[in-house]
Amino acid sequence: MRELSLHILDILTNSTRAGASLVTLRINMISKEDRLVISFIDNGCGMSDEFVEKVTDPFATTRSTRKVGLGIPLLKELCELTGGSLEIKSKLGEGTEVTATLVPSSIDCLPLGDVGESLAALVGSCEKTCDFVVIFEHDVNGQSVIDTREIKEKLDGMSLQEPEIYLFLCDYYREQQELILGGL
Repeated sequence: MRELSLHILDILTNSTRAGASLVTLRINMISKEDRLVISFIDNGCGMSDEFVEKVTDPFATTRSTRKVGLGIPLLKELCELTGGSLEIKSKLGEGTEVTATLVPSSIDCLPLGDVGESLAALVGSCEKTCDFVVIFEHDVNGQSVIDTREIKEKLDGMSLQEPEIYLFLCDYYREQQELILGGL
């Protein structure tokens, strides 16, 4: 994967496949500590303690369509290459929290990329089954919170899959990413 937004899309997709009805994504730039912390919290089916122990192994997957799962292992490797870490907490029947910590000044850190396009596509495809709260946060520039439940309420029944809504969401996520996180 060439940018962090693709890792983000992969982990969020895992959350929706796990039956989550609410997923929170927080992208937090802590410039004073040279840390980029990306956390995912979902209320999906969760994982057993045994599976959490092996989820970073590329040959551990719950998918029946293939025998490998590379998303989490690749993200873990990327975090560690930058001098960061990956932490996973999960409770069966309650949900999962994944926290990826990266060192953005590292030569191995990928650019954040177009989070807006990744999010808009996923949000539209899951509009009836899952809501998303996206938080862009910076220790200097403040915070922006985007909640699909509020967006749906304002749209008064219009589908998030409508082309003009999809384009609006792409632009809105991009604007907030740029406003809060700048050129990451």
